Amino acid sequence: MKSVKLHAMLLILLLGCSRNNEIIDQEITTLEEEINYLADQYVKVGAVVGIIDKQQNKHIFSFGSKSINNPDPPDANTVFDIGSITKTFTAILVAKTYLEMDTPDEIVGHYLPAGKVTIPSKDNVEINFLHLLTHTSGLPRTPHVSGSTFPLPDGFDGENPYSAYTTEDVYDYLTNYCTLEFTPGTYWGYSNTGYGILGHTLGVIDGSSYEHILHRDIFNELGMDNSSLFLTNEQLENMAYGHNTSLKIVPNYTANDIFQGCGMIKSSLNDMFKYLESNMDLTESPLKDAMMITHQNSGIYTGSMGHIGLAWYILELEDGQTIIYSGGDTNGHSAYLAFNKSNLTGAIILLNASFHDNTNMNFGHSLMMAINKY
Repeated sequence: MKSVKLHAMLLILLLGCSRNNEIIDQEITTLEEEINYLADQYVKVGAVVGIIDKQQNKHIFSFGSKSINNPDPPDANTVFDIGSITKTFTAILVAKTYLEMDTPDEIVGHYLPAGKVTIPSKDNVEINFLHLLTHTSGLPRTPHVSGSTFPLPDGFDGENPYSAYTTEDVYDYLTNYCTLEFTPGTYWGYSNTGYGILGHTLGVIDGSSYEHILHRDIFNELGMDNSSLFLTNEQLENMAYGHNTSLKIVPNYTANDIFQGCGMIKSSLNDMFKYLESNMDLTESPLKDAMMITHQNSGIYTGSMGHIGLAWYILELEDGQTIIYSGGDTNGHSAYLAFNKSNLTGAIILLNASFHDNTNMNFGHSLMMAINKY
């Protein structure tokens, strides 16, 4: 793969995509019945599902409960981790920042403090923004990936694996321990490390922080008042507690600045509708140009997930429709968001149980095909 300059973008969580519930009861005759059928297959504790149908009408469905200890059903304002869907927010912020620069420098390390951190390179190829945005940087998935000699930070918690890392920890990892898995731009390899660096670098460029930019440029612009990186007091009152694969209640993911951009957003169905409609260009947004850039196919093929844009994936489903989508899976939540630009349909799924496989994608892709049928 040839290295692509970042300005080429302007022209242009993680998991399988096959549908494993192809046989649907012949008595199902409506979209609502099919959604209920799918929920029966996939919801382990609770979920909220939002769809935009072919007439661009919104529909909301609630299933199960907020936790195994709370029988109350989740609603459109209940808060969930959205996991790696956060990466699409980060990519939009990168595109927006790039569009606003007079003379952007595509090499990420040039923006970080000299003498404090050195971004690794391989075969004399330095990591640029497009490498990070498309998971082609060669950076390992995490600093604590199996085989790494990097010492775990004080207070490391496997149930909340990014919470203990400080900026200094990751700078040390990048400078002294990190070895790229391949030459940047030659392969695809999913990296939370890469998106953490992207979010952090945005804060450095802005002279603020990723959290500040995220609220200022996306949450505030779109009116996403129930979205944050850390649970607020208001969110705690209507939270869907996360459950791991053993259905044990576990903490929400959190991170210091360095890993926030890879998967730490907490949000609700109502807020994610605002984000979805803006990406579908159903509502006016100052982020339109940046969003459209992130939807473009980079030409990089990831395998069963399809091609990658900037954080988003582009996939042709079994029924022939092409969707743009993203998914997330933390230690206690799973999420899915997709849209079809041809018929202007979309889907959001927020679940308070993790899968760590392709289940959330199967659910989501099946839902998008169901919407396309009615």
